[in-house]
Amino acid sequence: MPSDTERASGLSPRGRLKFLLRDAALYGGAAAISKAFGLVTFPILARHFSVAEYGVLDYFLTFASLLAVLLIFGQDSAVARYFYEHTDRDKRRQLISQSLLFQIAGVALVAPILWLLADRITAALLPSEHAMRAPELLRLVVLQLPFLLLINFSQNILKWTFDRARFLTISLGMTVFQASGLLIAVLVFDAGIREVLIVCLATSSVFGTLGLLFVRKWLVWPRGFGYLREMLPFAVPLGVICVAGAFAPTLERTLTDRLLGTSDLGLYAAGTKVAMLVGFVVGAFQTAWGPFSLSIYRQPDAAHTYNQVLRLCALGMCVFVLGLSLLGGLIILVLASDRYSGASVVVFPLAMGLAVQATSWITELGIGLSKRSHLNLYPYLVSLVVSLGAIWLLAPMLGLLGVGLGVLFGHLAKAIVAPWLAQRAYPLPWSYTPVVVLMTATIAVGLVAAWLGQHFGDRVQAVTIATCIPVVAVAGWRLLFTARERGAMRELVTRRLGSMIRRA
Repeated sequence: MPSDTERASGLSPRGRLKFLLRDAALYGGAAAISKAFGLVTFPILARHFSVAEYGVLDYFLTFASLLAVLLIFGQDSAVARYFYEHTDRDKRRQLISQSLLFQIAGVALVAPILWLLADRITAALLPSEHAMRAPELLRLVVLQLPFLLLINFSQNILKWTFDRARFLTISLGMTVFQASGLLIAVLVFDAGIREVLIVCLATSSVFGTLGLLFVRKWLVWPRGFGYLREMLPFAVPLGVICVAGAFAPTLERTLTDRLLGTSDLGLYAAGTKVAMLVGFVVGAFQTAWGPFSLSIYRQPDAAHTYNQVLRLCALGMCVFVLGLSLLGGLIILVLASDRYSGASVVVFPLAMGLAVQATSWITELGIGLSKRSHLNLYPYLVSLVVSLGAIWLLAPMLGLLGVGLGVLFGHLAKAIVAPWLAQRAYPLPWSYTPVVVLMTATIAVGLVAAWLGQHFGDRVQAVTIATCIPVVAVAGWRLLFTARERGAMRELVTRRLGSMIRRA
């Protein structure tokens, strides 16, 4: 029986777009719901702690994610790639078990070093007034590592084997459990940073152990490491990419703390939470885009579909980012209080960076189609260097806005280098010009509005963005799509609305 992605290749271009949107809503939406619980605890934690304390807490939570990605080092992607190469169950169990043993060995090697050098590491990374307690906080993060690894490992196995009930138990159950624990710890026991990290450790240990029990039938004692040796050449480039992607947020926060101080670190953390709303949409799209794009690339009209997706994504992202920037200050005020009002200045550059990233994932498709995964390394490294360099130069002059601009410039650098390499590896007939014009205009609107806001107040900034949103939407609609395409989309929307009204 053909899979959903196999059936997608036989659909019409319009049907493919509907297929992509459905997958983004179903699978990406489930992941977004899990991440959205971070916004549930954000108001509680932000109001409970001082701005500086919240910045330190966010720093160590981000650092925990970095260490987990470092120890996984692309093994999750490698197992996903090679799992379906084998139909024999015993071979699959050997492949999975060899990968898990490799990751456990990494934890056994790295964790003791981090534990012993915690004082030196935290002194180098977080030279702030909270540095004295930082070694203890880092050690709590280190204790989480084996459980974070097991959670990621078990979720992937359950996903690849289509065990949806247990997958949801781990992913959503852990999120609800941790959010509830944090709320009780803060509201009932007046928890500090240390106690919040202990709640995270307890949650990770419970669901890491539960995940291991769920996938125990796939685990055996490895007979050698032949499958691991086969996977490593594929995993290493992806591991470097994942580490670079996870390393960037930690370094951004380290530079913010060094250049601007811990209070601005807390403001930056709050701004990232609002920009996370764009991240939910981007993550949902990414979840569906990978299998969808690979399922249709052999079709003669695949390039037409790719360009349609690119244009729809660009228009939707630009309008959404401007709308979020308009409401960013209000969202921060409602969720975190006026102590965090300075965080609104980074909402636009951070959100726009995520929008640029979403379009870049589309136009760098040729790298995946060419199976030359090492080409992904260069854009990520360029992005990291540009982002950190720009933060170093701009933050002393522009403050928190300079940090946000540095992140945006890093995403822009990647969006230039990755498609260029993709075209050299696997040429596709992209229609770049209208998309580049639209996104450049959106960036210009956002930056001009930010400048006006700094010099003439938030009201002038809000009026500028509100005035430009319909202009960008209408101009983008006419710039990106032909009259025939606009008519077809209007017809599709009208049919959908009519069907919904009739069912109601």
